Amino acid sequence: MMLQQTWQKTTFLRRCRLIALFLLLALLCAPARSQADQHYEPAPIYHIQGDGLTSPLADRWVDAAGMVTGVTATGFYLQDPTGDGNPATSDGLFVYTHQPPTVRPGECVLVQRALVSEFYEKTELSRMKAVLPDSRCPRTTVTPVQIPLPYYSVSPAELFERYEGMLVEFPGLTGMVQGPTKRLNDGRLELAIIPESLRPYLPGGRVFQEHTEASNALIHLSSALGAHLPDAKWGDRIRIGNPVGDSSLTRAVLDYNFGKYQLLLMPDEPLLLEPKPLADLPGITAASDEFTLCSMNLYALGRGTAQITDEVAYRMHLRKRALTISEQLQGCTLIGLQEAGTPADAEALAAELRDFFNLPYQATALPGPQTENAEFPLTNALLTRADRVQVIKAAAPQACTEHDYAVPMAPGVCPAERFALFDRTPLVVDVAVSGEWGEPYPLRLIVNHWKSKAGDESINAVRRTQQALFVAALVQAALIVDPAANVAVLGDLNDYYKSGPVEALQMNVQPPLIHPYDYLPALDRYTYIFNGASQVLDHLLITPGMARGLAGVDILHTNVDYPYPSFVDFTDPRHASDHDLVQLRIRPAGATLLGGNLRYPGLRVELLGADQQPLGVTLTDERGDFRFWNLRPGVVTLRIVAPDFVSLSAPEMTLTLEAGYNVVPPLAVEHQSAALVGAIARLGPDIARLVQEGQ
Repeated sequence: MMLQQTWQKTTFLRRCRLIALFLLLALLCAPARSQADQHYEPAPIYHIQGDGLTSPLADRWVDAAGMVTGVTATGFYLQDPTGDGNPATSDGLFVYTHQPPTVRPGECVLVQRALVSEFYEKTELSRMKAVLPDSRCPRTTVTPVQIPLPYYSVSPAELFERYEGMLVEFPGLTGMVQGPTKRLNDGRLELAIIPESLRPYLPGGRVFQEHTEASNALIHLSSALGAHLPDAKWGDRIRIGNPVGDSSLTRAVLDYNFGKYQLLLMPDEPLLLEPKPLADLPGITAASDEFTLCSMNLYALGRGTAQITDEVAYRMHLRKRALTISEQLQGCTLIGLQEAGTPADAEALAAELRDFFNLPYQATALPGPQTENAEFPLTNALLTRADRVQVIKAAAPQACTEHDYAVPMAPGVCPAERFALFDRTPLVVDVAVSGEWGEPYPLRLIVNHWKSKAGDESINAVRRTQQALFVAALVQAALIVDPAANVAVLGDLNDYYKSGPVEALQMNVQPPLIHPYDYLPALDRYTYIFNGASQVLDHLLITPGMARGLAGVDILHTNVDYPYPSFVDFTDPRHASDHDLVQLRIRPAGATLLGGNLRYPGLRVELLGADQQPLGVTLTDERGDFRFWNLRPGVVTLRIVAPDFVSLSAPEMTLTLEAGYNVVPPLAVEHQSAALVGAIARLGPDIARLVQEGQ
């Protein structure tokens, strides 16, 4: 009996173990329940956005529900139809799907298991497990929130962060184009305007990068939701929304995209373009007693896998660049080139100019680290006219630094624990320029393309400063050998006029380099437009020895003020570059410039020679600036013709011009209405106040 009980107990335990084993195997072999099948309470969109510039839930996985307000090619905008009533938190955000989404505006959806991320400071959801229909939306529509328009002295973040990703509306407005129509690789169009009401506060009607308050007032428009944006150039007027007097509002989704808040207009919102003509004059052809020195960014003229891979297209792009050099730069004597792919691309361009434009150019280029980049090679180069220029020697020196910028480096370039500084090494070329002035003109050119602003500017700016100091040392070395040496530093320095790196280059040479842009009217100082703000990225600085022969400086505004076309017109010299071109005019025997400011626009300024024969006529620009270029030293008469309501202390004066830049002495220039108010003010403040108020 005892044995039987023991056997039964053993059998029972074995059966239990067997059943447990089968259950464990069944559990292990059962299909796993996906995250998308699990239930999570959706996080409110306003909690995801938070009340700051970044999301408090960044890098977390969440579910989110809401209504679709707009659809782009790579995602959609999702908004809580009710919101939390807190004006400091946004009720909408962008959901990035990578592929065209299948949702439509007006649908209520649930985004399951999505990652909250800050994509270039834009809060968005991505890498979701699923997007499903949902019934949580208490309403069938989203009510747009009316937003203020940007204005001076208030940062866009302070004004718009609370609305990021939301459906908004605003009254119709008329704006002046600051950033011409830009076409992105995915087909989207962007442009930037400033409200026409702010036009009187902008000298020349232009927003410059250094004027932060004016930049705050820019309005950025996007076609991402299907709106039709016109091909608009700088200065054109655009009417957004319905005609004046119509009380209806314009709808858009407010987005943050790569450093700017944008209005993504709805597809049915009307826009009216009123074009304004622009004058884009070409450069000058050098006379026999002078030469021209130019800088041109070739806009990635290379055969890398991310550049121009098709042979026929490459030949057409070569022709377009050559056309620009022939017609816009007028066969410039020496041209510093940036963004040639390899030395072979620079030589191909020179051959195109020789064979099809009868311009005897030769190319000088030496490989640098980025020359070997299979995807996007870039190399600095120099084109010289063989009928005027003898190339003596060339070098591409590399600088070494304690910081590792991941620049490819051949063994022995830098010592141990030191790293290469330049992806695109400066090209240093010694030349002799011939002309009707006697002995050939010795000249050293340093062609540059410094680190771009893409990425972390706190690192980039330090690197550009290091590059500036290295180039300054190259110039100083030449001046130590010959204090009168003619050295020009030119190219795309990727930094602004009067920026830290540019001033480091200028002031770390003794005597300091001269920046000819100092002689330009302020309204002409731009070579690039980024996010609607005009700015200088391309520079040409010279040693003092060259200044006495400086006959002119010109930035040819033939590119950046115009919309980039929907197709490349290979018969049009415009947009062979995304930068404007720069041209200096040098007369080795000596030249003179004359400039001044008369405070008022549109005043006629006449210049007469010692024999009272006219030397030139110009008008003051909107800032009151005027310039006369390409003069010769000697005695001249300056005559100012002003309307009756403007009084001048000296409408005519005699000046003795020296070689270099001459400034007209300050004049007392006064509008008669201002003089009247001043006179009345002396009689009594109350009377003056009444006059000012129009009483």
